Amino acid sequence: MTRIDLTTRELHGLIAPVLPHTSTDPTMPPLNCISLEVSSDVLYAAASDRYTLAASRHALEEPTASLKLLIDRGDAAAMLKLFTFSKDEDPQLVLIVDQFPIAVGRNATIDGLGLRIDGEDGTRLILHDRTVPGEKWPLHDWRARIGKAVHRPQQPATPALILTPTFMPRWAKAAGRGERLMAFIGPEATDPILVTVEQHFIGLWLPCHHLDSDHEGGLLTDNPWKAELPAA
Repeated sequence: MTRIDLTTRELHGLIAPVLPHTSTDPTMPPLNCISLEVSSDVLYAAASDRYTLAASRHALEEPTASLKLLIDRGDAAAMLKLFTFSKDEDPQLVLIVDQFPIAVGRNATIDGLGLRIDGEDGTRLILHDRTVPGEKWPLHDWRARIGKAVHRPQQPATPALILTPTFMPRWAKAAGRGERLMAFIGPEATDPILVTVEQHFIGLWLPCHHLDSDHEGGLLTDNPWKAELPAA
């Protein structure tokens, strides 16, 4: 059994930023999940739909045994609705990762890994691990993927990036009032954008790939704005 104590606000700060990055495609169940992981004294949440990849972190007061489990995006959203906080109230929560009964038939249960959240008022919710035995989560190497972007050389950026506007709102979920969202662009047009919010959130945003695009500065050649606007 592993116990983690945190406030409701801290739970929201961990889950809400990555929830928009989960996939809604029913044919890709593993990507419909958030990966919760503990490594030493940090609790991580990570999610991806392959177009964007996001991770958030919460520093624990003391080192905890390593663990990893997947929680369904719907279960995660329900959890945030059940456990709420306000400007004046931020209830304490206890998170327990352990074996819990899972119904497998009308009168049958088996024990499986799960996450139990206990509130101060007695509210309790159990989320079951969605990990498929013998299979790795498709983005199990998210640390290496993001780490590659974090450690890449700081070189002049490509002249332009082709982005999908519908992905923009999901990044806003990671930044609270007064926090800075920063975007780091790689040297090539196909390099993912590295996105950070202070020290608690990091992610990757893959640009669109267009084989017929000129990434050497000619993207504005046929754009009418170039002809209609003055150079100085």
